[in-house]
Amino acid sequence: MKKGIDAPLVPIIFAACGLVGLIPAWASHHWYNFIFPLLMLVLALTYVHTSCSGKYTIIRETVDSLPLPRTSRVLDLGTGHGAVLLEVAKKLRQPGKVVGIDLWQAADQSGNSLAATEQNIAAAGVGAVATVKTADMTKLPFDSASFDYVFASLAIHNVKPRGRRELALREALRVLKPAGYLIIIDLEHVGEYERYLRGRCQEVSVKRTGINGLWGWLPTRVLIAKK
Repeated sequence: MKKGIDAPLVPIIFAACGLVGLIPAWASHHWYNFIFPLLMLVLALTYVHTSCSGKYTIIRETVDSLPLPRTSRVLDLGTGHGAVLLEVAKKLRQPGKVVGIDLWQAADQSGNSLAATEQNIAAAGVGAVATVKTADMTKLPFDSASFDYVFASLAIHNVKPRGRRELALREALRVLKPAGYLIIIDLEHVGEYERYLRGRCQEVSVKRTGINGLWGWLPTRVLIAKK
C-alpha cells in the first residue's frame, strides 16, 4: 500500500527546529541547552511513527472491534490513501460496499490523489467492494440513510471553521441508517464532536489510543457513536 505522511510540514518543522537548536546547544557546552532541540526531534519521531505505523494499528484494531457484517454499506470520509477503506474492504463481500471520498489535498497527506488510492485498491484486490470519488464531506452526494457505518479518520479536524465541522457531522448522521455507527478517529476537536453527537445519538463513547496515536504531543482518540 502506498502511504503518505499526514500534514507533512509538521514533522519537518519539528525536525528543523531540533537540528538548528543543536548548534547553539553544542556551542554552549551546557547540557540543559540540549533539552529543547532533543524534545523537538523526539516529537518529530513520534509524529512520523504514528503517521507511518501507529495509525494503521489503531484503524485495524478499531475496525476489528466493530460488529461489521460482510454485506455492510460503509462510507469513509477523507479517505486519503485509503487506510480505513482498505481495512474495511477486507471484511466485506458483495453486495457489501465501502465508498471513500476526499478532496485530495496534498497539504492534508503527502502524495494524496484519487489515482494513488485507486492504485492501492487495485493492489489490494478489493475493487469489487471498494470505490473512491471526489466529494466534500460537508455536502455529501448520497441519499439519507444510505450507510450502515460512516468512518472519518484524521479528517474532520481539517474542516474549518467550527460551523463547517458541525455541518460535516450533520451530513454524516444524515447518510447514516438508524442504529448505524459513526466512527471518528482524530487528534483535535474530539470533545467538540462528542458534545454535538450526545443527544443526537443513542450511545457515544471515546477512548485514547496510547503511544500509537501520539502526533507530537497531541493524542489520538477514537469516538464511536450509535445513531
